[in-house]
Amino acid sequence: MCTVNIESDKCTPNAQDDATAPTEVSSYDWLSKVDMLDLQKHPADFETCDAVGKELPLLEMWECFYNIYSRSVGFGIRIHTTSNNESRGVWQREWVCARQGFRREKFLCAADHKQRPRDFTRCGCTTCFHVLKSMSGNSWKVQRFDTNHNHVLPVQQHLQFLRSNRKVMSSQASQIHTYKYVGLQTCDIVNLMVQLAGGFKRLGFTKKDTYNKAVTMHHAETVETDSKGLLGYLASKINSTDPTLYAKYAIDEEDRLCHIFLSHSGCQRDYINTSNKPLVMFVGINNHFRTCVFGFALLLNEKIESYKWVLETFLDCMHSRQPTVVVTDGDAAMKTAIILCFPNSTHRLCRWHLSTNATSNIKSLDFTKAFRKLLYNYYNVPQWYERWDALLDKFKLHDNAWAGTTYEQRFHWAETFLKTHFFGGMSTTQRCELINSYIKRFLNCKIPLRDFIRHVDIAQRNIRESERHDDCWIVISCYSHNATE
Repeated sequence: MCTVNIESDKCTPNAQDDATAPTEVSSYDWLSKVDMLDLQKHPADFETCDAVGKELPLLEMWECFYNIYSRSVGFGIRIHTTSNNESRGVWQREWVCARQGFRREKFLCAADHKQRPRDFTRCGCTTCFHVLKSMSGNSWKVQRFDTNHNHVLPVQQHLQFLRSNRKVMSSQASQIHTYKYVGLQTCDIVNLMVQLAGGFKRLGFTKKDTYNKAVTMHHAETVETDSKGLLGYLASKINSTDPTLYAKYAIDEEDRLCHIFLSHSGCQRDYINTSNKPLVMFVGINNHFRTCVFGFALLLNEKIESYKWVLETFLDCMHSRQPTVVVTDGDAAMKTAIILCFPNSTHRLCRWHLSTNATSNIKSLDFTKAFRKLLYNYYNVPQWYERWDALLDKFKLHDNAWAGTTYEQRFHWAETFLKTHFFGGMSTTQRCELINSYIKRFLNCKIPLRDFIRHVDIAQRNIRESERHDDCWIVISCYSHNATE
């Protein structure tokens, strides 16, 4: 008896090895249908006389039957011919062994191959399965069932790699799309799906199939241009999920997108820190001492005009309210833009970048150690100047260009001159760099801008969720404290 288990959209023989792959079929009672054929044996034991002349009402039933048979015996199949006309539709179909026929002569003789030729797999095998539709259209009858192979069949452990045994099901394709949506790389998606399935043998397709499916779905979503896709995505968010989203962009003289600034409603409510990269992040801290994002921008270049545009746009978004303090890594163009746009803000240079620059420019660990004392410690003003002069005398740096430039910027980095300003514990751009490290995973030429913005949305969503969690625990803690009193 040929018994078949139906699990959702999978059709597999009973007692088959895990190497067999699922095949999508309609969910009808296969056991009763096979009983109609009066086949009292395992599929691997079928002979020609067991199938020729037998009838089933649907073509899909014969297709599933031959898939079960081929997997049980151990060979791959493919559709060889299909005939149809206007009156009867599809009226005949023939499946053959995947090794049927030979490679065409033109592919054997071609001398200008641009790709490495594939391995030879066809050897003229004559195994086939041919069904014909009745004139009444009520049944499909087997005309030919050849079971003889002229080649060695693959071992059971290799059946999972045969093309006819590999298929990415619709549910699995949906999983791949979801994982790509939240930013997983394709290699990570493969590892995750293999783990969930219980191994490669149970997955039903190969790693290459996953990559191909991801590319196919990506191409299906491709729009006319990258910038149009980004603006369309933002328009849909404004119209549906986030009507208070602030978005502003600029175009160049050739009508191309060059700058774009975004800030969500929650970012505007939270409203000190920008990066000198074409990706500019406005990052601060909230009342839980956690990182929050006020907005971000993608710029065409790192010139003063670009930074001036994004800072002016930020002010417009935040209703002309300038930040109290700004922490940057010392980019010259950004510094000029801050002076022009944020004249009332205190500008602080990142401690970590200054320490790194000291090591790379002076190349003396003793100097870096002494310089950090002037950077981190508080001294009265005369004492700080005395220590700075002593440092220059000790290392003979009176004519050093870097030391001169750093001294001119002392009011932006020395704790002595910044102690009266509140920075909320921020003395480096570390918070911004942590978010940058996540965002930059998706900032490359292969990822459309629309998908990049979507990943930024996901990052901000996670930040917001952490903030809500902290708010909840503060309420609970306050309630518990009051109840105790």
